Amino acid sequence: MQVSRSGLVMAIALVTLTSCSDDGEDANPGDAGAAPMGAEAPVEMLGGALTPIHDGQAGSPHVRVEWNVSGASISLTYGRPFLRGRTVGDSVEPLDGQVWRVGADEATMFTTDRDLMVGAAHVPAGEYTLWTISNGDTTELIVNYETGQWGTDYDASKDLGRTPMTVGTLDTQAEQLTLHIENSVLRFEWGSTVASVLIMVH
Repeated sequence: MQVSRSGLVMAIALVTLTSCSDDGEDANPGDAGAAPMGAEAPVEMLGGALTPIHDGQAGSPHVRVEWNVSGASISLTYGRPFLRGRTVGDSVEPLDGQVWRVGADEATMFTTDRDLMVGAAHVPAGEYTLWTISNGDTTELIVNYETGQWGTDYDASKDLGRTPMTVGTLDTQAEQLTLHIENSVLRFEWGSTVASVLIMVH
């Protein structure tokens, strides 16, 4: 796997968000309140406890995954789209220069019960949404105060902060979006791309 370090980009710009969808699931924002799937016990996924939440309109499973990182309880709740023959950056998000919800349907939720440093961003204990934006070889993770919104309703005025991610290429393509935390590193794998950022607990 080849990994390159992206540069630090400090300017926060207002990004016009298009109605691009992951798996065509923006057609019915009301699906965000779909009834949870059965009350399955959490299962282990990449070092975290995974709980199914609901299926999206186009079939992307929505999950909550919880980890313990140096005594902090951290969880991610997100939709996990499939590639289904599409190409990341061309026929499926993330698209260059556009904010991405890091999932399908609703905005991806990030919860921590301890203060953290996520890359260069100080993140107090609480609930947030995560987004990314890529410009050429640079990818930034965005931590946003607003929660509960649909994944195309990004408001840059509510950003807590942004931090550069380390971006690389996977040896084996990820057919389904996967977010996970391993060895205090938050990473997402999607298509041939892997992007990561270090988490430090206060």
